[in-house]
Amino acid sequence: MQERINITFVAVFLALTVVHVATADESNLKEIMQELRDDSVAIFDGLLTDDFSKVARGADRIANHPQIPPAQIQLVAAELGPEMATFKQFDTSVHDLAVSIGAAAEEKDHDRAATNYQRMLDGCFGCHAVYRQRVAAVLGGAAAQE
Repeated sequence: MQERINITFVAVFLALTVVHVATADESNLKEIMQELRDDSVAIFDGLLTDDFSKVARGADRIANHPQIPPAQIQLVAAELGPEMATFKQFDTSVHDLAVSIGAAAEEKDHDRAATNYQRMLDGCFGCHAVYRQRVAAVLGGAAAQE
């Protein structure tokens, strides 16, 4: 009887784990962007208060943000065509700068962290200036069709 209870417990635990992982991986681009905004604000707050652990946490969350779901990537790629490489380069640049911000925070190098934070924000604003409306329109249309 005890063995059966243990097997049932393990089966339920594994099922819930699979559901949790599947749900966690289903962030959409809008949710990812909102989290990135929150993490950017945390970095800013950390820089203002010399809270290097807050800067490092925010930078790590930006550098390791969830991936855009494949279905959304396909829609964006279809809309942007050959511009997709430039769109991806913005993400790569922000990632690399976030890693640099985190390293600077670990070294308590405020100037380097602040300089790279500004460069990262320039990348965010640059991407939004060029792609935000088009990407939002194509993904908004996809959400309306679901």
